[in-house]
Amino acid sequence: MFLLVTTPLQIILEDVGKKTSSVIRTGDGYYFGISHSQGNFVLVTARFLQYFSRKTKPFFSKTLMKQAHQIEWVEDKVLVADTGNNSLAVFNNQGKFLERIYFNEIKQDDKDLGRTGNHFNSVHRVRDRVYVVAHNYEKPSEVWVMSWPELKILEKIVTKAAWAHNVWECEWGLVICDSRHGSLYDVISGETIWKSDEPKAFTRGLAATKDFIFVGCSVYQERKERYWKSGKVWILDRKTLRMLDEIPLPGSGDVQELRIVGEIDECHNGEVIEKKGLETIRRRSLIIQASYRLRQKYPALQREVFLLSQLVRGVQILPRWQKTIKSGISQDTQTQVV
Repeated sequence: MFLLVTTPLQIILEDVGKKTSSVIRTGDGYYFGISHSQGNFVLVTARFLQYFSRKTKPFFSKTLMKQAHQIEWVEDKVLVADTGNNSLAVFNNQGKFLERIYFNEIKQDDKDLGRTGNHFNSVHRVRDRVYVVAHNYEKPSEVWVMSWPELKILEKIVTKAAWAHNVWECEWGLVICDSRHGSLYDVISGETIWKSDEPKAFTRGLAATKDFIFVGCSVYQERKERYWKSGKVWILDRKTLRMLDEIPLPGSGDVQELRIVGEIDECHNGEVIEKKGLETIRRRSLIIQASYRLRQKYPALQREVFLLSQLVRGVQILPRWQKTIKSGISQDTQTQVV
């Protein structure tokens, strides 16, 4: 079994059995969400969706987003947690912007100011429902429930979780990552169903097969350090929620998202990602890849080291600004305010 792990600087393919990692893609900007349908992929690189097809050249969406997080390809639509715009953005499978759904009157996620936004970060469709998770900063996290395919808001569930990410409907309930408390939380019962015993553990990234649950772990730290620190993935027994093993990712940076390869991932859209299909998205930056190897080998480099970190971050940020300049500032006009 293989696992895709997105981090700020790279997308990693992890052989779960052998605990060996290989870098699949680097050099596009800040990675977060990844989704797949019928052999095609779409990635979030902060401000853009990047589409990959076996039949055509890669292309970018033209409508700009802001600090977008998780995505899910559902039938002929791509649903995006457009975090900075405090909304759910909807594209089609050709990268065309369709609509932007605001959940309230707040149009911007002002994370560096008053933090009045919701910081919507995760989206997942289950049958005729779409769940959208709101981190909510210092307020309790929420799960917003929408209808599918109409995408009408049905209800808002306030939780006891904090800084939540991800959502998965299963026999354990409606499960989210209670990120601040390093745990998994059931929205329906309001109870913590599993908790790490590690201090400062930050749970983000969730994937599940019929036998196992994979939980991403980062260490809570200053934002500027999130590129360099070590992450890991916990493997839980699905029947008992007992921790079976962990996959260390030294120097990986934060774990942003997880996707299972070769089997159905119940935390995503129900389509199997085939390992051979990953060749469609394979690309590497020598500078970013070399810095990753150095951080793996020398733990002292797993921090903000000026010369090295600024060079690597520059390589990481440059593609984002190049695409922004080429695209111009595209303002979407189709909005829905509820």
